[in-house]
Amino acid sequence: MRYEIKIEKAQEAEGTINLERLASMARGILKISEGAFNIRLKGISITKGKRSEVIQNAFNVTLTGIDKGSTVLSINAKTFQETLQPYQLNLFRQEQQKELAGHTPVSLFITTFQQAMDEKKNKNLLDKPLLNELKQFRKAFNNDEETLIFSNQNTIPVLRIKRQDFERIRTLESTIPEPEPVIINGKVEELKYSKLRVKIQTDQGNIDGFLSEDISSDVIAGYWGKVITISGISHYNPEGKPIIEIKNIYEPGEGDRYFSRKPTNETVEEQIQRQQKEKGLNNPLSSLVDQWPGDEEFDELLNMLSK
Repeated sequence: MRYEIKIEKAQEAEGTINLERLASMARGILKISEGAFNIRLKGISITKGKRSEVIQNAFNVTLTGIDKGSTVLSINAKTFQETLQPYQLNLFRQEQQKELAGHTPVSLFITTFQQAMDEKKNKNLLDKPLLNELKQFRKAFNNDEETLIFSNQNTIPVLRIKRQDFERIRTLESTIPEPEPVIINGKVEELKYSKLRVKIQTDQGNIDGFLSEDISSDVIAGYWGKVITISGISHYNPEGKPIIEIKNIYEPGEGDRYFSRKPTNETVEEQIQRQQKEKGLNNPLSSLVDQWPGDEEFDELLNMLSK
């Protein structure tokens, strides 16, 4: 699928572009589109580890020409329906994933910017790391007069970006809480079309979660339909909705039902202290309060929980 990126009022001569600027734009398009892809698959935009060959092929975007008329870059990108195998496309059954097959990396980039810039659009497919990547795209501009225009032969709405638009994105990003460690107690449910995503039923409603790269789907398979206690990281979208990155799974202990509630902006330490005050329960987690780490890694904290 062919796209055009037009740079209006560019500092460079018509039909030319500085290589450093081109590299910055290319990096931004790929990072933002990959983040948008990830958030649709597992609920957060960030991913760890090396990209697989399959993903590298799916995010292949090529520059096919540079034309005059300001500076116009022509780029090509295939849809995920063309680059991913049929069995991989079967994963795209969740409500927010159905549209993925018809997207390309570039259309995901355009859609993500439009969601962030338009106050009327739903923000559920944005999170703090993804908005931070959008902010980084400001480096593609040389001055306040330039406009970058992304289009695709009128098949999707045209995206126009000016340097001033990034203040709106910065403001939106600043309203989202930082990811934080949490402990949750509830009944875990398997999602039909995903081995990595789960729902956790708590006393205050369902919470979305996904398995971290340290936990295989086989580990949690034995807990489907059972009440468990998990520890992990709570990530938030601009509307304050949490999604839990599950780091560890425990058999529930005495007093763990206190954690059968949706995450708030309280720290885990504050949650445990409030539990002690309100319930007077002897929960083994409370023994960590007086030795709660400062700069230690969260994995060390989890090891303390198992002692």
